[in-house]
Amino acid sequence: MSKAYVAAVAAATVLAVGGVTACGASDDSGKDGGRSGVSDGGGRKSGAGAANSGDAGDAVDSGDAAGSGLAGAMRDLSRVASATGPVICWDDGDGKGEHVAAFDDTFSKRVATYSEEPLLSRLAEIAEEGDADRAFVRSLCGKQQYRKSAADLGVSPVSPDGRRVAVEVVTDEAGALTSSHVGWLDLATGEFTDITEAARKGGYSPEKHSDAFPGFAPDGSLWFLRDEQVYYSADENGSLSRHPISKACHDERSGNDGFYRPVNSAAVTCPRLIHPSGKFAVSPGTVIDGIDSYDGFDLDLLAPQMDRLDDDTAFGDPTDQMVVRDGDGDGDGDVRDCDPVAWINADDVLCEGASDAFFSVRADASELGKKPDGPLEAQVKAEIAPETDNEVLSVAMSADRQYLYIASEDTLDDGGVKLYRAGLTSPGEPEELGPLPQGVGDDFVLRGNFQTGDFQ
Repeated sequence: MSKAYVAAVAAATVLAVGGVTACGASDDSGKDGGRSGVSDGGGRKSGAGAANSGDAGDAVDSGDAAGSGLAGAMRDLSRVASATGPVICWDDGDGKGEHVAAFDDTFSKRVATYSEEPLLSRLAEIAEEGDADRAFVRSLCGKQQYRKSAADLGVSPVSPDGRRVAVEVVTDEAGALTSSHVGWLDLATGEFTDITEAARKGGYSPEKHSDAFPGFAPDGSLWFLRDEQVYYSADENGSLSRHPISKACHDERSGNDGFYRPVNSAAVTCPRLIHPSGKFAVSPGTVIDGIDSYDGFDLDLLAPQMDRLDDDTAFGDPTDQMVVRDGDGDGDGDVRDCDPVAWINADDVLCEGASDAFFSVRADASELGKKPDGPLEAQVKAEIAPETDNEVLSVAMSADRQYLYIASEDTLDDGGVKLYRAGLTSPGEPEELGPLPQGVGDDFVLRGNFQTGDFQ
């Protein structure tokens, strides 16, 4: 993965307006959000404190925005980006938004911090300018799916150069429906570029869209989901490109379409599970072997594609399936439950098993796509962390993929949250690093560092 993209992902942060966490996502209705103005091309730009001023595509001076809070935010994001140790995001619920802190590799010292508070006023202005309810930027640390300790990030909320953040502007409508605009906020100037507004057309055949889930690819283009169906990207000039969707990871896609990343110009909706080669992905699955069934995982080639999410089918078969066993590879070992967390390297998958045990699996995918008679076999390579009665709250890999960080809560003795570090390449008993660092709130998540490969 390129250093620039790693820095951009590291610099991303959770931003919210109106009490809505940036980890959340809106359900787009496809209806217009009540915004005025039409733009012929590029993005509609507005400056801080300049509601609906200037022609479409014109930059509006942001006044002193860049010289105050936004400039400080960009500086702090840079410091977080340069940190090489683990990162925690949390929200104290005090109306100041989320906080981000980077630590050394043992959590003994904070090396960089960031607060979203300086951006809240500008985001509130953006929402007001668009006659919307709220504007936010998605999380640096991503979002955990139901009953999963690993958080998905997907596309980065921060551009590779660290200057722009991806913004979603949401308008609540009848019932639980919402409509959204997407664009980017330039932290150096305070300008907001509205990509959705730029695509709006009037006249006899009007055209308007609801866009959501914006984020940056390694080439600096802004990706997003349009009308709940199609992924697009916009370059820095606002020119749009439509992209296909990989059929891989069907079960991971349901209700989680906001977490994706581009691979060979296609959207893949299981970002942390993509193999470093960019050719296939792994996801949890029920493996059928004759009359027997096991909890294993699916191996899906990324190449089969579809144009719209509605083209997806629940009846598509995975490319191949794999059963995980203990033992020496003779097929007689006990089957192990494996919920894939991420690829440790090109050969090994990190699994979360029963009772929050973590172990690595050597997954030889050389036979992938050749359609063997039965499921492929994978052997447990190493025990990373044993079963536990504690509640595992969040996990993350170190940036160099040498360690697994585990945040767990002692539910039996009310011992609070403690942090542990387990070796991925030289496994042993997990090392206790201590309690959650002072000042970190209860509602926290670790930045996972799970994605591998530098794809466009």
